[in-house]
Amino acid sequence: MRGLPGRPAEHGDGRHVRNIILEELADALDDRSGQFRYFFVLTTGRVEPYAAEDPAALAAARRADVIAVLPLSHAQARAVMYDFIETLTDGDLAQRLREAASSPAGNARFLALLGAYPRARRSWLAYRQRRLEAMALAWLTEHGVDLAALGLDQPARAQEEAAGLRFDADLEEQLAQLSCRQQAFASHPAATRARAQCRLRLRLDEIYHSNAVRGNRLSRDQTEEVVLKGTTVGGLTLREHLEAVNLNRALDRAEVLALSHAPLTEHGIRELHALLFASIDDDNAGMYRRVDNRLVGRDYLPPESALVPGMLREFIEWLDESPAEPLAKATAAQAKILHIAPFLDGNGRVGRLLSNLVLCRAQYPPAIIRVEDRSRYYDGLRQADAGDMSLLLKLVCERVSESFELLENAAQSVT
Repeated sequence: MRGLPGRPAEHGDGRHVRNIILEELADALDDRSGQFRYFFVLTTGRVEPYAAEDPAALAAARRADVIAVLPLSHAQARAVMYDFIETLTDGDLAQRLREAASSPAGNARFLALLGAYPRARRSWLAYRQRRLEAMALAWLTEHGVDLAALGLDQPARAQEEAAGLRFDADLEEQLAQLSCRQQAFASHPAATRARAQCRLRLRLDEIYHSNAVRGNRLSRDQTEEVVLKGTTVGGLTLREHLEAVNLNRALDRAEVLALSHAPLTEHGIRELHALLFASIDDDNAGMYRRVDNRLVGRDYLPPESALVPGMLREFIEWLDESPAEPLAKATAAQAKILHIAPFLDGNGRVGRLLSNLVLCRAQYPPAIIRVEDRSRYYDGLRQADAGDMSLLLKLVCERVSESFELLENAAQSVT
């Protein structure tokens, strides 16, 4: 059995992140383009890609700590399509897909036909990912890699599957406790009045802290003056003032989107970003980034800009259909948006807006990430980039609990 000495992604209890390993290996197995060569590195448990003609690929192939990852054959890929077709209850669609898959350009025709059936397409993407990850597990076993050392010996829990990110099992108890707390507060006779009484305070706290995490120098009192009275503060930039005013407007819009209960759309996310950057950066407000660069506070290179629109559409589908518990879903939504990093700037604020939008829809109070949380917050995002949202979820639970305490005290005071 091949072990993994010195793996950096290890938790204190000896477990390792699960899904990032399977996703990388599944992607490598699925790439039949011939443009890249992939190697599984035993010492890190990660997949390293190289351009096919890169001399470094030849050097990598000679290393003792790597295993070359060969892609699935076309026959194996086609078998996955046929297996999926057998799961469909729509006989007519199944037959048409079978005919498409059997043609010379089977993969292209199969995908083109699915494009006209959004739900079937989403089912295919989920089925395909599950099958590829199962094949990745089989590949690791075949090559004698220690699954327990990778944290792959146990299946993901239901909430991890629904969220699409791993998190520690003991956090599920916190999710259950906060769910009970939400139900208890919702049934309190003074709940509506308490929410109204605390709305402005929570709003101003959210504006101040969300901007301060990113470096805005307005104090909490100054933020209140700018938002409520439109006053300006000497020595601070126009941008810092606009960031407070714009975030207030974006929060108004996010609240409308949350209370509408209509599925969030790609346009809705771009609209929130446009509100954040109105009169600050009108050229990029609401526009996807067109460059590829690392993110502030994280040693992470996000996906290529050309992939952003497609990834946002997949994110929207996940957000609409995932049965994840609200707190897990809200945390995962934030982590996923920041992982995609669709915008040149402001991804963190958009992520926090979306996270609290999800909470608002489920009648939870907001999770206000405070400026003093900055270090924990960025550590949580870095961990989530590797597929584990435990640190971020713990922080979100703490901040939601803090907001509940404010609401519960207010409810007691008005009864």
